[in-house]
Amino acid sequence: MPYSSTNTSGRASCDAPSNSQIHLLDAIRASIESVGEALNDDELTRLLLLNTDLPTEEGFTFLSFSGGVVTLSVPKQDLAKWYPDQGWVSPEKEKMARALGEKYGLTLCEPPDRASSSWFPDFEQARIHHHLELVARRETIIIAHPKYLKVRMYCDIADSGFTKKAAKPLALGPELLQELSALYRN
Repeated sequence: MPYSSTNTSGRASCDAPSNSQIHLLDAIRASIESVGEALNDDELTRLLLLNTDLPTEEGFTFLSFSGGVVTLSVPKQDLAKWYPDQGWVSPEKEKMARALGEKYGLTLCEPPDRASSSWFPDFEQARIHHHLELVARRETIIIAHPKYLKVRMYCDIADSGFTKKAAKPLALGPELLQELSALYRN
């Protein structure tokens, strides 16, 4: 079920892809831009959850928006397929993420889900799972985790002379969620 939308009864319904079908990230961006800058991220998230009919796409649905990043729910995952080797992401998923990173000019990283430090070492580190991050320069653009997906939609740019930061939309292709869905197929 690649595309579905929420109808007036609040239930998801399958729609055949059409030229009028809006992609989830595009619908989120349009909703964000339609309300202006008077809402903080928490208020905006609540508004998007309560007052709009955002579509689902490739099994992804909107959860929240914070700091220019949208968090999406993902289809239910088999953790054994994500972590076959002591918490490390499977080579197949790593290969898919690396190819996606190359396409978008992003670097693949696999940080642990839980950070450890020299002050407070984590002796369970061998059992900690990792996730996939695709980064550009110093900014994380995509976080793929078996329980959620995060996609940066806006990056901060310096606003000359003003204290408020301006947000610049990131140019991500409309096929991004379709490509990321390969990571979430069991």
